[in-house]
Amino acid sequence: MIIKKNVFIFILLLYFSLIGGFYYGEDSLGAAFSDYQALKYLNEKFNNDFLVSLLNYNDLGHRQSPFLYILGSIIFDFGELGRRIFFLHIYLFIPIYFYKCLKIKFRGVSKDYLKLFASIILLFPTFRSYSIWTDPHLLGILFFIISIFYYLKFTTNKRPFENALLNTFFLALAAYSSPNFGVFVIYFYFEFSKKFLFSKKLLIITLLNIILSLPFFLYLFYLDVNFLFNNNTHDLSYDSFSLENLSNKIIIIISIFLFYLFPFILISLTKFKFAFSTISLRFIFTSLIFLFIVYFFDFSLSYEYTNSGGGFFYNLSNLLFQNNTLLFILSYFTYLYLLKILRFNASNLILFFCLILSHPQLTIWQANFSPTILFLLLLLFKDAISKDNLDLKTLIIIYSYFSIYLISNIMVRNILT
Repeated sequence: MIIKKNVFIFILLLYFSLIGGFYYGEDSLGAAFSDYQALKYLNEKFNNDFLVSLLNYNDLGHRQSPFLYILGSIIFDFGELGRRIFFLHIYLFIPIYFYKCLKIKFRGVSKDYLKLFASIILLFPTFRSYSIWTDPHLLGILFFIISIFYYLKFTTNKRPFENALLNTFFLALAAYSSPNFGVFVIYFYFEFSKKFLFSKKLLIITLLNIILSLPFFLYLFYLDVNFLFNNNTHDLSYDSFSLENLSNKIIIIISIFLFYLFPFILISLTKFKFAFSTISLRFIFTSLIFLFIVYFFDFSLSYEYTNSGGGFFYNLSNLLFQNNTLLFILSYFTYLYLLKILRFNASNLILFFCLILSHPQLTIWQANFSPTILFLLLLLFKDAISKDNLDLKTLIIIYSYFSIYLISNIMVRNILT
């Protein structure tokens, strides 16, 4: 009882820290406030002339989905302050559903520990900043974690068909909110097809996917409101599907994996064995693949567009050494670890490639993958994190790690600049 009370008080303090951040206008991410200021007029446009704004959204020069602004103008029209407070609390369902997912995935682990693991989200700069300064990314994250919840319920074999349908529905809402989540339908559909094979149930899931995707494709291509490929944005100013851009994606996303794996690695290095312990032909071959990827890596032009992006380790490497050496070294060892969990597992491979494909644009911000990669590591990637890692020692390390990161971000973004 004492432990439960202490856990409740601790989580309540995290909540009050978020409320304090809201009051003081915290922007630990560094760009959430400016993004909000640049986009908040969209609510006014939808409020004032909904149909014209909906049918001419691509003329406004933004690649964010209009879904949040449609909701904000029709259903949740509480004024600017009321809307911000409303979504701040709506987004609290993200750690709540994260906890519900952890309960399914890690049976036998203390529920109090799982509550604390789920609440770590409240220390993430992305979550805090986009909760305080309402952003479509978090709405997509909310629907995505709900879709994962129903997928995990599907894996328990309790009403698998109903849970598959619910997963499909909420994944569609996630894609409406933030289109990058749409590509994960490949992973979930693959998992459902293994269960239902060529059956009537799989046919219904297929039809539901098609029906739910129709409004999106009709809006983009039939009504020609193709905001995703807006020419006013810098993300598509040269070939998004080049080897260079693909290499950038792989290296930087791998380094972002390391950012979230790092506190677990600190607990015990012996638990994170790499794919190869001795030099072999396979080791040489996979290392040559990594060198091939490195050869085409060049994020400098993308970085120059916004003077930002690349993730924590890209910026750390260039800050300390004015080059990408540290990034390549850290990404290489993370690459070896990822090979261990991707090798011989089709589901893990598909999930990883969905993550790569979900961000075809040239710019790469760590915020776009937060907290998605943590969700994938803990909930969907098979054999990535074991329940033995979810103990009190891990909690202490992970809270210390993300607290330091949050405080550092606040100091750098708001005090030292």
